[in-house]
Amino acid sequence: MAIVKPFRAVRYNPQRVGEISKVTAPPYDVISQELKEELYRRHPNNVIRLILGKTHDTSDDTLYRRASQYLKDWLKEGVLIRDERPALYPYTQTYRVDGRAVVRTGFIGLARLEEPEKGGIRPHERTLSGPKADRLKLLTACRANLSCIFSLYPEDRGDSRQESINSIMEDTIKTPPLVEAVDDDGVVHRLWKIEDKETIEAITARMKDKELFIADGHHRYETALKYRHMMLEKTPNPTGEEPFNYVMMYFTSMADPGLLIFPTHRVVHGLREFDKNRLFEECKRYFQVEALPFNEDTEERVKKEFLEKLKEGCEEKIKFGLYVRDNPVYYILTFRGRAVMDSLFGSSMAEVHKGLDVTVLHSVILERILGIDKDAQEGGKNLIYIKDADQALMTARRGDNQLAFLMNPTRIEDIRKVSEAGLLMPQKSTYFYPKLLSGLVINLLED
Repeated sequence: MAIVKPFRAVRYNPQRVGEISKVTAPPYDVISQELKEELYRRHPNNVIRLILGKTHDTSDDTLYRRASQYLKDWLKEGVLIRDERPALYPYTQTYRVDGRAVVRTGFIGLARLEEPEKGGIRPHERTLSGPKADRLKLLTACRANLSCIFSLYPEDRGDSRQESINSIMEDTIKTPPLVEAVDDDGVVHRLWKIEDKETIEAITARMKDKELFIADGHHRYETALKYRHMMLEKTPNPTGEEPFNYVMMYFTSMADPGLLIFPTHRVVHGLREFDKNRLFEECKRYFQVEALPFNEDTEERVKKEFLEKLKEGCEEKIKFGLYVRDNPVYYILTFRGRAVMDSLFGSSMAEVHKGLDVTVLHSVILERILGIDKDAQEGGKNLIYIKDADQALMTARRGDNQLAFLMNPTRIEDIRKVSEAGLLMPQKSTYFYPKLLSGLVINLLED
């Protein structure tokens, strides 16, 4: 199902730019304005100038033309160099969770573009028109994949019937890396290169029987499909092997021990007639509500207990943490079960959606109880998405913010079920960490 092939990557020339960490950046959509300015200052050749230009021009088109010119100039000047032979690029990320080191392993190659309805490459989140229009202008101007789509492939842990893809790359990963960079979170990114045709064939052959599930990069994947449609209209007698038929992608196994999903918490703001008493009364209809009161002296201890209770049994039950501003109580909301969703939504909601934390939060609490409709949710009108639990709780106490919902992480198997059913999750249902670095490799959409 997944057609994967090697490519001639464009990479930074360390002899020209020095430390690779200085020229890489996170994905464009997680870069704050403050970090953006810092990346511009950090190095004159930082990839930020390609993926997220400054909008100080009167014409937006100038922004994309400037990115294209940077790319051409850096290639001409030797700041960027292109590998001579097609390769696959093993890629590891070493990070820390609860004091222990975790390593996620995958590889970068090209994936043949497939329409979602064909089932070979499945999305799991909704996309917005604004980011897609922006990325299409950039892709059209630069004619290059500047960042990787992040995808998952199914693979059973400990399946002795077939050698895993990670095991095929094992000997390569034991050698010194081609590239090593450390990001601002302290994550160590290492990249290798496999040019051996036999090894490449072994990997790509393993991938042919697998579906791919997009983890991150939904907007860029849809943009690549749109670009392909545009190019096909201009291409007489297309062969199907033109560069625009493929997109640069990072592939990692669903069974990889370093693949972890983190929650994205919600802070609600700007509700005009918010009534906390009504919120609790309504919640009690659908949830068991446990209150954990605190005072100035006990808050840290109670908060620790609150976060531990949120995680307890979360694989069997849907649970949320709730904090309401100016109310010295943390709450644990435990959902009363699938029967509630059946009674509220019946056959109007897909069965696979009824068992998802994010669907319960968005449909039952945000929409039904708080009155935040789907358009407002998708547009972010009343919601702020925050990765860190402490930061979410602090944010709920500032400005016109009113309450915070703390989430448990979405499970890998739920992503797979939703994707295989041809359905989508609400935005920000998943947070895959660490993010892939932009600037390790670039794929030119020309031979």
